[in-house]
Amino acid sequence: MIIYVHTAGRPHKQTTLKSFSADLMKRTRLVVQDAEKDKYNIAPLKDNLVVLPPHINRLSPTRQWILENAETDKFVMMDDDLTFAHRGPYTKTKLYQASLENVEQMFTELEYLLGEYAHVGVSAREGNNRVQSNLKENTRMMRLLGYNKPRVLEAGARFDRIDTKQDFDMTLQLLRQGYKNAVLYGYAHNQPGSNVDGGCSVYRDSEMMNRCSHELAELHPGFVKVVEKHTKTSWGGGIRTDVRIAWKKAYESHTQS
Repeated sequence: MIIYVHTAGRPHKQTTLKSFSADLMKRTRLVVQDAEKDKYNIAPLKDNLVVLPPHINRLSPTRQWILENAETDKFVMMDDDLTFAHRGPYTKTKLYQASLENVEQMFTELEYLLGEYAHVGVSAREGNNRVQSNLKENTRMMRLLGYNKPRVLEAGARFDRIDTKQDFDMTLQLLRQGYKNAVLYGYAHNQPGSNVDGGCSVYRDSEMMNRCSHELAELHPGFVKVVEKHTKTSWGGGIRTDVRIAWKKAYESHTQS
């Protein structure tokens, strides 16, 4: 299994890679934009670079390119600014900072699951304590996404239909076709606040997030509801447009069609 970390504007700040052991780094590819490739030609990053075609400079086509060009049938793609936690042996939901060994085990479990599931993920830290089981099916995946390439290509699911929330769109496409997913809750990932320097902040703004929320609802009527949420920190605080998604209902719809 290969791990793809897509990155932009952060050659000297690779938070995700700090959690990777030397063995894990051997299976990791850092996916960079053609216009930035020289900025990433520094140790230890230069030995792991995969350069995108010159016309790709946004996340949706980046994820689609990775899907189409992944070196192995089982692969994971993920953001470049993640930290990781795991549940302790004597608690159902309490999280502890993950060691290098914990992160390696997490990817071992993902690779195993990809033998059964078309798409797998790891829980976000927010909301992790609401699920006591270490694994949940037919639920949200974000930031860290694992795929069985032949099954996803067979389904014809794509990342590049909308400018953002493409991870939600991909999950819904697969669930609605009867491909259940599995998300590990024995581990969790965390990320800094929205729209920090680098990454998608170059082009993504509240107007785009608003528009893509409505586009996602139009692509998946009956499964996605556009809502307004009050936030204290994300996107400068205030009211923002978001979505509420019926993941389980989306999967069950396949048997009802």
